[in-house]
Amino acid sequence: MNLACLAACLIVSPAEVEHQRLEVRIDPESSRIEGVSAMTIATAGDLPFRIHPEADIELVLVSGTPVEVEDSDESRAPFVPGVKAGDEVVFHWNGTHLEDVAAGERPGRIHNQSVRAHAAADGVFLSDGSAWHPQPLDDRGRPQLRTMSIELEPIAGWTLVASGDPDPTSEPSAACWSWRTPRPVNGMAVAGNRHRRFARSVETDSGNVDVVVQISETNASKAGYYLDASEAYLDRYTNLLGPYPYDRFSVVENFFSSGFAFPGFTLLGPRVVGMAPRSLKPGYLDHELVHAWWGNGVYVDPDDGNWCEGLTSFCTNYGRRVLEEGAEAGRRYRRGIINQVSLDPTLDNGPVGEFGRLGRGIDRFVGYEKSAFVFMMLADVLEDGREDRPFEEWVIWEVLRSIASDHLGERIGWGEIQLAAEAAKPDRAAGWLDPFFQRWVRDHDVPKTTSTLTARPPQSIDRIVRNDGTEVFIDPQSRHYRIVPISLTSPTIGGTIGGGIIGGGTIGGGIIGGGTSVMIADGIPASAADLAWVSELVPGDNHLLIGRAAIDRHADLIARTSDPIDVDDAGFTVGGERWNDPSQSILHTMHHPDHPGRYITVFHSNGDAGWRRIRLAWYYRKDTTVVWEGDQTRLRRIHEPDAWMPVDSGPPS
Repeated sequence: MNLACLAACLIVSPAEVEHQRLEVRIDPESSRIEGVSAMTIATAGDLPFRIHPEADIELVLVSGTPVEVEDSDESRAPFVPGVKAGDEVVFHWNGTHLEDVAAGERPGRIHNQSVRAHAAADGVFLSDGSAWHPQPLDDRGRPQLRTMSIELEPIAGWTLVASGDPDPTSEPSAACWSWRTPRPVNGMAVAGNRHRRFARSVETDSGNVDVVVQISETNASKAGYYLDASEAYLDRYTNLLGPYPYDRFSVVENFFSSGFAFPGFTLLGPRVVGMAPRSLKPGYLDHELVHAWWGNGVYVDPDDGNWCEGLTSFCTNYGRRVLEEGAEAGRRYRRGIINQVSLDPTLDNGPVGEFGRLGRGIDRFVGYEKSAFVFMMLADVLEDGREDRPFEEWVIWEVLRSIASDHLGERIGWGEIQLAAEAAKPDRAAGWLDPFFQRWVRDHDVPKTTSTLTARPPQSIDRIVRNDGTEVFIDPQSRHYRIVPISLTSPTIGGTIGGGIIGGGTIGGGIIGGGTSVMIADGIPASAADLAWVSELVPGDNHLLIGRAAIDRHADLIARTSDPIDVDDAGFTVGGERWNDPSQSILHTMHHPDHPGRYITVFHSNGDAGWRRIRLAWYYRKDTTVVWEGDQTRLRRIHEPDAWMPVDSGPPS
């Protein structure tokens, strides 16, 4: 029978599950999974549940007695009726999980867009949200939080990882088939393949953490990079956030392009793994590890928006840059976000607090970049003007440690985050941050930069004036989220291609002047796969010029830009610097000299070696200029136009 959950109105006060034990056999050759699920009941009631549509329940026992499941209808999930506290509800089930992995891959996207439950010869990936096993539901139709354990039947030659902590008797260097969650979770994730294993014990200030890297033979030489990086990240973030929430951190190579975090482990695609050490920049492995605190330690309340991506981005994509490179790196990152939304205002399409809520359709820019910026501004507010202190000493880290300490294993929303932030200033009245959270989380506020722009308390905004007060520089450190006039943006490929991708905006939203006119020189040694994302661009008024001949045809136009590039037989010159090695290639964007709000991007390689880089050119949406030498990035540069504005009498925004 088909027992797929119909996410609808459920039974009032369903039975609560204290613990769920799984015994599972996975056969990758047939894609078949057979299992037994035993749920220990804490409180009496009906027990609603869901199960993947490709799985079937064979038998249900309540304290040893067979029972019939009440089938679902249009208003409720299937359920086991009338269970009592202390009962053990046992499900025997099986399923076949074989998905079209290639169909889920999209040009310009990092994550696979469709695979949720897959067990085959190319690998196992069973998401904790896919209901590949019976999943008890609460009165809102959400998976219940309960502790879980799993016993996996060993598969010869394979190594799998599951949510939580491994059997404490297992050696990190050996495959483990028994796992248990240290706190309640909403489901059990399992992943793995025919991998080699590399392990290290890391001593943090709050205890020992094992690091295990499970990767293919092809990428085995990269294991040391991931062990070293994981050790460094654990040392850094346990000091900032408190004890790592699990006994082990596993880095697992996955069989599709992914960067997913689960309780105690993360999945990385084979291309990303093979790119080490370049794939260990801020926002990669560190981002996935910190999800052990935010999202897989303290959980998101789905009724109050997904805050964890923004907070994790604040800690890693932004925070690690500031911690390692200094305050100027932070300013550049903040300005990059302002630049991105200014180039494509449609990216900010709703309140931060609505991101991740079902049916809201809020863009990931809001949930990642803008949400991270909100945490940056909150950090500033909590500093009370002391931003020159070492970043690791800022009050925000004290707040985050308290959130982790108080809420591990719980679902929380923005309200709990506000309370924790307010508690850092006990001398102030309750609710003193209401205006901040109302404006930046609950409301959809996208301020526009004018010469009269002011901040709303408790925030402030810096202003510098010159020429007897006739010119003003608003927010020189880029600490206030806003849109700047197009003339003040840094030109990037994000402006050139942001206008559209055929079939729904794979890479961007709707840029001013939208769409891209693409010209590709004949005979360039770039494959169709490398240019796949280019073929999906919507035609329009921006220019993407690929190869010498295409660039030469627009040489006069390029020469009139404020930041031109010169390409000749021996190499290229940009920003006063010459690059003439045959292995060097460049991505460079300029403001169109005749049409404000439109852009010209060029890609060129001095020799055959650099043409492969074009396959990821769309990724560098915050850079004006990127120069590669082979596969190594030699330069990432942002051209910042003069930001002085004439003072006028326009209304504040």
